[in-house]
Amino acid sequence: MKKVLVSLHDVTPVMFNRSRQLTDMIMKRTGSNFTMLVVPDFHSHGRIDKHPEFCSWLRGLNEAGVEIAQHGLYHLDMNEKFSIEGKLFTKGEGEFLSLSQDEARVRIAEGYKIMSDVLGEAPSGFTAPAWLYSQGTTQALKEFPFKWIEYRWFIQFPDETRMRIPPVVFATRTLWKRMCSVFWASTGPVAFSMNSTFRLALHVRDLPALEKPVEKVLYRTSLSRTCITCADLAQK
Repeated sequence: MKKVLVSLHDVTPVMFNRSRQLTDMIMKRTGSNFTMLVVPDFHSHGRIDKHPEFCSWLRGLNEAGVEIAQHGLYHLDMNEKFSIEGKLFTKGEGEFLSLSQDEARVRIAEGYKIMSDVLGEAPSGFTAPAWLYSQGTTQALKEFPFKWIEYRWFIQFPDETRMRIPPVVFATRTLWKRMCSVFWASTGPVAFSMNSTFRLALHVRDLPALEKPVEKVLYRTSLSRTCITCADLAQK
């Protein structure tokens, strides 16, 4: 049977209610077979270890078998350097797009420690916000024992092999993007119907505007595909 890799981006205590709501929607269709991308300190005022209820919830999901991964540190670009790629794919949240190797190492290590302390184990993998990486970040990531690194068009494993898996992703920042996302909820999975595996990348901020399209795409893909995690791919 063909597969779908469902991931939930931007999980943070800053948007705890939305995080829980979307997690419940996903688990209704996938069980615990999905990957949750947690921001250790969202925009510098959402440090997860300062929120006991969030930590308890996260540990419960981890114990239930949900794959927990690290999603940057702040999810915010503090360098404010102009780049076409950054403007195209995100609005000021390409945190790792312009960092040097040393800068990236410090941020990755801080987030890694926060998450490891909360979970009692290391995060499974790493995804940079908006899938944007500087060359320095790519080099720094080699120093950490992640099982996988997720990029926009592929997932890379410690032996540097890559598995190309296209993503279906929505956008909510403007009315035009929301309208396109409603259309893409139906056509995206069809466009990748010939692929043995594709990624369904959901974001906490997809709610409330895209609640119905998200429910629709989760329902349809879970009927026709087996739900897996990034860790499942790493074991192959």
